[in-house]
Amino acid sequence: MMLEELNTKYNAFITIKEIKGKSKGKLSGLTFGIKDIIITKGVKTTAGSRILKDYVPDNDAWIVKRILVQGGTIRGKTNTHEFAIGATNTSSIGGPAKNPVDPERITGGSSGGSAAAVALNMVDIGIGTDTGGSIRIPASLCGVVGFKPTTGVIPTDGIIPFSWTLDTVGFIARDVETIWNVLEAVVPPEMGHILTTEARRRPRAGIFLFGEDESSRALKPVLNKLSSIFDLVEVNMNFLQGFGSNIRGTIALAEGASYHREWIESSPGMYFPDVKDILLQGLKIRAVDYVDALRARAFVVEEYIKSLREIDVLLSPTTKIPAPRISDVVGKEKEFRSVLVSNTELFNLVGAPSITLPLSSINGLPIGLMVSGTPYEDGIVLDVASKIVETVGGNS
Repeated sequence: MMLEELNTKYNAFITIKEIKGKSKGKLSGLTFGIKDIIITKGVKTTAGSRILKDYVPDNDAWIVKRILVQGGTIRGKTNTHEFAIGATNTSSIGGPAKNPVDPERITGGSSGGSAAAVALNMVDIGIGTDTGGSIRIPASLCGVVGFKPTTGVIPTDGIIPFSWTLDTVGFIARDVETIWNVLEAVVPPEMGHILTTEARRRPRAGIFLFGEDESSRALKPVLNKLSSIFDLVEVNMNFLQGFGSNIRGTIALAEGASYHREWIESSPGMYFPDVKDILLQGLKIRAVDYVDALRARAFVVEEYIKSLREIDVLLSPTTKIPAPRISDVVGKEKEFRSVLVSNTELFNLVGAPSITLPLSSINGLPIGLMVSGTPYEDGIVLDVASKIVETVGGNS
């Protein structure tokens, strides 16, 4: 099926336009979908919004330049929740991105188009951004692999920001090896140390957030298999009590409102309702609350690193639920956003590398296992993720 024809059913792309890279490079032969908040020279970058529906940048984002220099081919701009401010990918001028397993269901977001494009074999790699789970959530719901590197490793130059503190460029693919190869090809030389793999011969994995929700129950057989090659230990992060999600939320909303201030004050009706509400909420955040959130974040980062001193990675369900129906989500994006980011946002707050693997399902709908580590130990996270897939097998 042609790319355009497939796209009419799934809304994975907002704009389809091929951009060829150099003839030779580490990414030659690989195709990419670029999330539509990442600027591309001469190709529309709408951010899924009416506000930028005709915006054509005159330059490429850093990650786009890197892909093209390394020989990758870009097939177009993938669907995103408006300005990447949402976890469902239902609010977009491209229409809701639709789940490849069941087009009546959401992809998750905000990098939903990138996840759908990869799952549908429209591209080899989806480039997305992750501020609270926006790569890992759609990858989990669409049954593919999604990796958020350590925050700051991949430059965000040329990306329309949601949160300068938390935004992270990342990758979606059908296997861990492809993500490893892309990361090796694009990581700046000064960040090459993140690629080292020094996990224990028999890795120690911390079990985190496994409760009695349906995702946790679905992933328990996976943990049973992993006990043959991992030392599994319970991890209780008591330092998180009393913090909840307000730290990350306060930082993200305040910074998002700062970027959007002129538009949201002059043309609030141009935004989708759920995005407008978030930004208006951000405008009400006091400076003292924002500063307190940044100080609290520093404490959480310190305590998080301490908690991983005796283990290599943390294992947890990526999302509490599989993909809900689009009809159940539209108009209730705020409620679903809170549920969908609840397991992923910690790793944005602490800037840690985190990957979701498609290792289980609920009634035929994919559910991911998340593997997360210590900041700047991306290589260990990817190495352990590869061992997990070898042991368990994908989409079990």
